[in-house]
Amino acid sequence: MKNIGINVNTTKDLNKQMLNFIIKNIHNIDNNVNINVYEDCVGLDENESNRLDVIIVLGGDGTILNTSKNVLKSKTPILGINIGHLGFLAQVEISNVKEALNRLFMGKYTVEERDMIQCSYDDGNGVKSYDGLNDVVLCRKVDSGIQRYDIYINGAFYNTFNGDGIIVCTSTGSTGYNLSAGGPIIHPSLDVLCLTPMYSQFLTARTIILDSRSRISITSKKKFENVYLSVDGQQCIEVNGFGPIKIERSQNKRKLIKFDNNDYFNTLKEKITFKAKGCEGEIYEGN
Repeated sequence: MKNIGINVNTTKDLNKQMLNFIIKNIHNIDNNVNINVYEDCVGLDENESNRLDVIIVLGGDGTILNTSKNVLKSKTPILGINIGHLGFLAQVEISNVKEALNRLFMGKYTVEERDMIQCSYDDGNGVKSYDGLNDVVLCRKVDSGIQRYDIYINGAFYNTFNGDGIIVCTSTGSTGYNLSAGGPIIHPSLDVLCLTPMYSQFLTARTIILDSRSRISITSKKKFENVYLSVDGQQCIEVNGFGPIKIERSQNKRKLIKFDNNDYFNTLKEKITFKAKGCEGEIYEGN
């Protein structure tokens, strides 16, 4: 490992204390390593990332998703170190940074390849396309009325929902906005897409799990009011309500570094169940 990139969320590490701590520990392991530091993704793109052996991300899930967007087609794996709030995508907490860096340099890790999701639509000036790791969200304006959405799957009509919006997520993104809207937790090894209506008036509006090869088309039926499109929470784009939004599995993949001692179900317990109980002022039974 000769070239390492560190992308730091400067709002989470204002005095660069964690950044400097990591750089110091890397050089303690191997003083010949070349370290490139990027602040808030400035200077970090696909071409830059291809020169790196690994990208270490300091921040929360949002920082990892933003990094993923900036290096979209890159094959360089990402290692997330959580200095944010939840950090479900991050493999490393502040308390075990030294151990994680040692494992990284000893090669005691695996690289998971996660599916990504793509949406596209024609804005009248051509087709716009966006890729994400977590989800694609269609939603109404806060001050607008309930929207109506027609859903087609593989060209066949599936259902109509009246509600705030629609979430389509990957298995990786199932623990994000999808979970907040009542959708299921999906193990990241499953090759699926999940479609969850947001706060619909219809009793038949339920989540559906689809094969990841499915092609989803969503049309907003509310005239005179556009809907908003968000990909991984990184963009909020007003789109014309008359044209379909097409959603499918992306051809791109995201490589994430995983350590053998990080069990998915322990992560669920610590970052979903345990923190939820803590917010409610309760003690989790398993602790």
